[in-house]
Amino acid sequence: MRGTLDGIRVLDLTAEPGFLAGKLLAEMGADVVKVEPPGGDPARRRPPFWGGVEDPERSILWLALNTSKRGITLALDHPRGRELFLDLAARADVVLETGTLDPTALRARNRRLVLCSITPFGRTGPYAGWRGSDLTVTAMSGNLWCTGDPDRPPVRCSLPVSHYHGGIEAAAGVVFALLARETTGEGQDVDVALHEAMLMPNIGTAAMAVMTGNRGARSGAMMRQGRSVQREIWPCKDGFVSFALRGGPARIPGLVAMVRYMDEHGMASERLKATDWKSYNHNLLSQDEVDALSAEFGAFFRTKTMAELYAAACERNLMLAPINTPREMLASAQLADRGFFADLDHPGRGRLTLPGAFARTTPASVAVRSPAPRLGEHTAAVLGEIGVDAAALARLRAEGVV
Repeated sequence: MRGTLDGIRVLDLTAEPGFLAGKLLAEMGADVVKVEPPGGDPARRRPPFWGGVEDPERSILWLALNTSKRGITLALDHPRGRELFLDLAARADVVLETGTLDPTALRARNRRLVLCSITPFGRTGPYAGWRGSDLTVTAMSGNLWCTGDPDRPPVRCSLPVSHYHGGIEAAAGVVFALLARETTGEGQDVDVALHEAMLMPNIGTAAMAVMTGNRGARSGAMMRQGRSVQREIWPCKDGFVSFALRGGPARIPGLVAMVRYMDEHGMASERLKATDWKSYNHNLLSQDEVDALSAEFGAFFRTKTMAELYAAACERNLMLAPINTPREMLASAQLADRGFFADLDHPGRGRLTLPGAFARTTPASVAVRSPAPRLGEHTAAVLGEIGVDAAALARLRAEGVV
């Protein structure tokens, strides 16, 4: 199965913020070589571990975000390791890194090289020299301003989403730079600032602040709408669902259908059934009116499971969605029917179920191609391409270069 990027060699020097970028390029068919220090990437020692066994070959973080790559070990802080890396870069098409490389030496060796840097605040600009974490850039992007309960500290997502937004932007930028190289013959620098990548998840709040005067604020499971605060996340029998009381041409038919569904179960009051939905405007509702609607919808949702409500949403065109945990995702009939998950054989460890290819294409050129590499699994093969034979490799190992 040849991917779109078949024939492209990528050297992936990234720390955790860049893992996804390399994975996406590898799924598109590029030969992505993950370069680790001889002792292994620190992410290998990050729990949780597959099967609860603490082992650098079993970190879920490592296994999930480095599929489809090959892996080598190389000490870039050692003079000989640096020379070997530059030899590899001279033959490569792309280098991914997270703020540790000076592009000057790379450009001197390979003018066609695409260098992609993924850093908290970019390589240029007023914050370029600042250190930053996922929490830092998520907060500075404005995203934390709106997440969490108003009477408690802000809450970030449980996973480092800035790494994933940045990784997607990086992979897209690399593909465009490779396309441009076909015309110019020259490589480009792709500069991804996680801080800027995290502006997109703010949706419209930041962009619309000048127009609406609303800078947003933490409101928990609610959304601030006009004169009131309206619930968006609702408890049900076995979890939570997302459903909005917002109106407009796209949503009012769903509200009408939801009331009809509730009435079939004897849970829609006469007042609710008599609501004039044609004139309904959620922005003009008082808090008392919102609370009255919420009491009825909320009581109904608590009598149903997530699966029951989602099935009804699909059948009746309700704008409702379950808030799935990994348990529900693994049990999803839709994801199973699409073949979303991939079962990968990990030699000596068993089969692990992971998310599959990020896209379905015809012909099928995007795929999860192999499990994450073991430490140094492909060092001999990759360095052999630049003339390092078995005897030389043994000397490099003794010197701590690989």
